[in-house]
Amino acid sequence: MKSFIQHNNEEQININVIHNKPSTFIEYKDKISNLTNVSLRIKKFEKKKQIPLTVGDAHYSEATYYRIFLEDYLDYQTEHILYLDPDTICLKNVSRNYDDIIQKLIVNKYVLGAKTDGEQKDAPELFKKLNIKNKYFNAGVMFINLNEWRKTGITKKLQNKILELGDNLSLADQDALNSYFDGEFYEIGEELNYYAKHDANNETIQYIDRNVSFLHYVGSTKPWTPYGGLDKVSNFYHRQHLDAFNKYHIKIEFKKDKNSYLLDVRTDEEFEDSHIPNSKLLNIRDPQLFMDGIQDLDKTKNYYVYCHSGVRSVQACQIMKSFGFENLYNLLGGISEWTGQKQ
Repeated sequence: MKSFIQHNNEEQININVIHNKPSTFIEYKDKISNLTNVSLRIKKFEKKKQIPLTVGDAHYSEATYYRIFLEDYLDYQTEHILYLDPDTICLKNVSRNYDDIIQKLIVNKYVLGAKTDGEQKDAPELFKKLNIKNKYFNAGVMFINLNEWRKTGITKKLQNKILELGDNLSLADQDALNSYFDGEFYEIGEELNYYAKHDANNETIQYIDRNVSFLHYVGSTKPWTPYGGLDKVSNFYHRQHLDAFNKYHIKIEFKKDKNSYLLDVRTDEEFEDSHIPNSKLLNIRDPQLFMDGIQDLDKTKNYYVYCHSGVRSVQACQIMKSFGFENLYNLLGGISEWTGQKQ
């Protein structure tokens, strides 16, 4: 949400969130209340009994089925929408893409536009189970012609499709969507739904930086999980969300804190070259060392974490939080902006 607003700040943005616990998003509503170009509507999901199947796979929650009920939660004045999975971040302005794609959907009477998923390793078997003859799309980013969705009665048809497929569903409602549409969708470019891979090399990182509008953290390993937070490609998420983690980003005179612990998460070479006095080193670029090291730390301490410029230390704070640390502070700008004594 934050990254989308940041990169489309000259557009009128109407955000709709469907959640079983709307109170989770109240703080976001307060934060954007001063933005005149953004409206946020938070709707409580109340159709659990209408979800045809119980989601058994731990990788999926019942929330993955919420999107099939879009027409029930959006007013009739909403004629088209951009749907985004919550593990997708925005890296560029997409207003022109949006207008162009929606126009193509309307002219050609498509219900949706999505990216063809060319990475289905078991495609022949999957296509047979889902009775698909054509291509398969990823439902994490969808441009939707809501007028056509309503006119065609998609919600009810998807519910029936889910019941029909039963145990043949591997990827929840995404399979049902593909089985129903069977290739009848407008194909969008990969830059609008680019998969973030944990083993991304420098060339891939540069490609993402230059070309990608929506970066999709597919799979179970996310930037906000311990191991996912150490991947190179997770840096895009951390850079986008530096301001979001306000409780970490506090420039504070830690010397006055008698319960402080100063943690340097850079490499051994960087530490030897220069570091803040009394800081302890725990290299986040050595995942196993870092994981083992934080488990030996006292969780009652107040941790002031720094790196070179503030990106790796954000990752460290997030990972430490997932291990139960509560008092975490990221030193803004890292050691590169530190004006105090160095060793």
